[in-house]
Amino acid sequence: MGLTLKEIAKELNLSPAAVSKALKDYPDISNLTKKRVKEYAEKSDYKPNTQAAYLRTKKTQLIGLVIPNADNYFFLKVLKGMLQEANKNQYHLIICSSNELQDLEKKIVAKLLHQKVDGILISLTNNTINFDHLNKILNSKTSLIMFDRTSRLINCSKVVLDDEKMGFTATKHLIDKGCKKIGNLRGALIPQNSIDRFSGYKSALKENNLEFDPNLVTTSKKGTVEEGYQLTRKLFEKRLELDGLICFTDSLAIGAVKFCKENGMDIPSKIRISGFGDIESATLVTPTITSINQEAFEMGVKSMKLFLKEQQDLKQKIDISIKTIILKTNLIQRESTA
Repeated sequence: MGLTLKEIAKELNLSPAAVSKALKDYPDISNLTKKRVKEYAEKSDYKPNTQAAYLRTKKTQLIGLVIPNADNYFFLKVLKGMLQEANKNQYHLIICSSNELQDLEKKIVAKLLHQKVDGILISLTNNTINFDHLNKILNSKTSLIMFDRTSRLINCSKVVLDDEKMGFTATKHLIDKGCKKIGNLRGALIPQNSIDRFSGYKSALKENNLEFDPNLVTTSKKGTVEEGYQLTRKLFEKRLELDGLICFTDSLAIGAVKFCKENGMDIPSKIRISGFGDIESATLVTPTITSINQEAFEMGVKSMKLFLKEQQDLKQKIDISIKTIILKTNLIQRESTA
């Protein structure tokens, strides 16, 4: 049988409550006491009794994270922000990828609820149109925080980008550079962030007296470099004489740049291209790609802080307040639109 809190307390001449608080970094315990307790616990290979802790508090210190794509640069940065805050507060993340499959997303949520996680942080797939599994989270009194890809139909706290403003800003930038015929490799049709970004594109055209032409728009399903190449090729096969192109991701923009260069179209004198995400690869290609910076790391931090606030409110038996945090973004001009 492993070492217990009572045994550590007796050895250090402290109360079991003080030892427990020291291990959890409570502010009312001195740093010196925390140091003594943690050093002794580590030296003695102390392992918390998680089963006993759950029976006492009904908390597992586990959080389920569901992202649509595990190899997406944006979501990896979100994850880093979440891990930073989770580690600070002695929570553990169970990281799951839905692989853009609604059925898998539902199964993951069911499994996380079965594991009695304290909360679920989720960004929806491109195909999620049924929200029964999200309502099950709320009905189970488990914290639900949505981020990036969210639904307005679910009443929970969310962390999002101002996607409509992003779409408007990127389009207006190309218009200000003299572009008159601006194509759009838009995101999938269902997610709210894709809808809002496309709305911003259309609003910028309208405000600047440019006619919206659906022939200039094609829909991305994967957001990859290869897809960007192929979608750009399809647009130019229509002989539309584009002089500007908005891409839903920087990866799509890299594919678009590749196609244009291979086909003798000088960037930016013949066509200007802009992406979203400000990923590192956007600065490594020639020409470097203008992009909208998305605060992915900050999104992770803010999402986790919303969860922690909900947990604090539940502990103090305070009504949970639903919040939506909208993160600021900014356009970074590079060679592709200079």
